[in-house]
Amino acid sequence: MASRRVTIRDVAREAQVSLSAVSLFLNNRAGLSDATRQRIAEAIESVGYLPRLTNATSPTSNYLGLLIERLPFSPFNDMFYGEVIQGIEAQARLLHYNVTLMLLSNGEGLSQLMQRHGDSLSGMIMLGSGSINEAVVESALHEDFPVVLVDNDLRFTRAEIVVPDYMSGAYNATNYLLDKGYRRIAFIQGPSKYQSLVTRFHGYCTAMIDSGIGLDPALIQEPISTGVPNKGYREIKALYERGTSVDAIFCVTDRTALGALDALRELGVRVPDDVALISFDNIAQAGHTTPPLTTVNVPKAELGGFAVQKLHDLIHQERPFPPVKSLFATDLVIRSSA
Repeated sequence: MASRRVTIRDVAREAQVSLSAVSLFLNNRAGLSDATRQRIAEAIESVGYLPRLTNATSPTSNYLGLLIERLPFSPFNDMFYGEVIQGIEAQARLLHYNVTLMLLSNGEGLSQLMQRHGDSLSGMIMLGSGSINEAVVESALHEDFPVVLVDNDLRFTRAEIVVPDYMSGAYNATNYLLDKGYRRIAFIQGPSKYQSLVTRFHGYCTAMIDSGIGLDPALIQEPISTGVPNKGYREIKALYERGTSVDAIFCVTDRTALGALDALRELGVRVPDDVALISFDNIAQAGHTTPPLTTVNVPKAELGGFAVQKLHDLIHQERPFPPVKSLFATDLVIRSSA
């Protein structure tokens, strides 16, 4: 059986330095003491590391990994993450990085992906949650690999985190409906494995409790559209089939609201005359529905660009600093649906 190829992680472990320090050494960049350079050089010889040959215009150290959960569709076509990825790509170009897409499947661990890509990467952005859980993040951090999480607010992690303020966004959106006089406000949930969607639900719950109205279980619709293109369609049908009295609906995402609009139209329920509809994300389609959606705006491209800058700073920092959670403000975009 062929022996495992030696990587820069082996060098970093032998020299007792970070991966970014090895990358600086291999590319003859500033930021390392003479003693550290000597230790890395000795480690390279000790473990038998052979750097990959690359052309002058595309050095391996200028690659960033973009880790995303494998979805039924391309992440570039996703209504939300497509804009985040555009922001990542734009900032990466400004900083002279190339981006390598890495799709994480349920049956594949990060270690398998890292064996194929890890030694050519300077750092990694992990976008979204789902399969990207604490175990995945910790496996990268254990190797002292620079990591920034985007749209994934894991509670117990040592990674840098960049997330929208989902809690206040949902709280303020719910209060907007309450201020307009709506009291029977239903909430269409998303899959619980996505922490960002759970946080939005918590924002709704907190606003309803703070208002003194409280929570009515009949108004909370669990997700039942896994794998169905029009998320929200079956949920609305289920909500109305129960005979629940509703005067407003909060959809956890704009994509959910698109399906909800189709279902309400079929049921003969007029928006906003019979029921108000509000959602979250402000994807490009939100302003072109009938009626246009009132929704919470998330600065998607800004999230991606900021994450790349954070990762760049993390790669080149001379000494470790405590991880920081960067929280991006959201704002309500008022249109005709509520």
